[in-house]
Amino acid sequence: VAQRSPLRAGMAVAGGGGTSEPAAGGAGGTSLLTSATTWPLKRYGRFLPPTDSDVEGQNTSSWKVFESNEESGHLILTIVVSGHFFISQGRTVLEGFSLIDSHKWLKIVRRADCLLLRAQSKQNECRMFRVQFGGDSKEEMLEHCCSCVQKLAEYVPVQVTDEQSQKLPSGENQVKDTEQNASAPHIPDEPLPDSHLGERRSVTQLAQSVLKKQLELPIVHRHSTWSAQELGPFIRLCLMDQNFPAFVEDVEKELKKLAEG
Repeated sequence: VAQRSPLRAGMAVAGGGGTSEPAAGGAGGTSLLTSATTWPLKRYGRFLPPTDSDVEGQNTSSWKVFESNEESGHLILTIVVSGHFFISQGRTVLEGFSLIDSHKWLKIVRRADCLLLRAQSKQNECRMFRVQFGGDSKEEMLEHCCSCVQKLAEYVPVQVTDEQSQKLPSGENQVKDTEQNASAPHIPDEPLPDSHLGERRSVTQLAQSVLKKQLELPIVHRHSTWSAQELGPFIRLCLMDQNFPAFVEDVEKELKKLAEG
């Protein structure tokens, strides 16, 4: 069963990946920095759409797969009490976004112990990824999946498909099934280049892309109401949201407008 854990423990799992089990911790609470819920994953797959350089008439779409293991790091799905959703492997964030209002752009389908997620961006770009939950037995994997679905259902509807066909579709039918009934596609095991829509970046790289220069503030503005122990995990949480860098850019643009006005 997924466990409640302090945010620092959840972020430690996202940052260190030391175990395939959910991070242990206390009962948790309701504040942003209090708790997160984590689930172990067996594998995570990202759909790679055809590119402009692909041969016309050939179906070259495929899946990039990440396996949970000691060598590469354990895959962990985390939902923070603030509504942030993350998938991490070791110190790398594979997925990160806010579930608030996600019903407007996110579709989730469950089949057995797997979830298929289809996200539509503001630029009309479509991303798909799939996860299979981990566990010591099939029953435990299903239990983890059910627990996660219950949590996700607080933010977005989750469609459940029948299990008549044990052989999952592949190739072009993957996209068609996803757009119709979003049947879970088969995920091949060969390593493929990362999609530009889901590029792997560490928290350090994200921080470097956001923090371009140091601002000199007046003394009166240099005091923060956040303690150092609270501020660090909060910043990590923001950086792990894949929409945060764009948000920072928008804020910077508005600040420049205000400064010029």
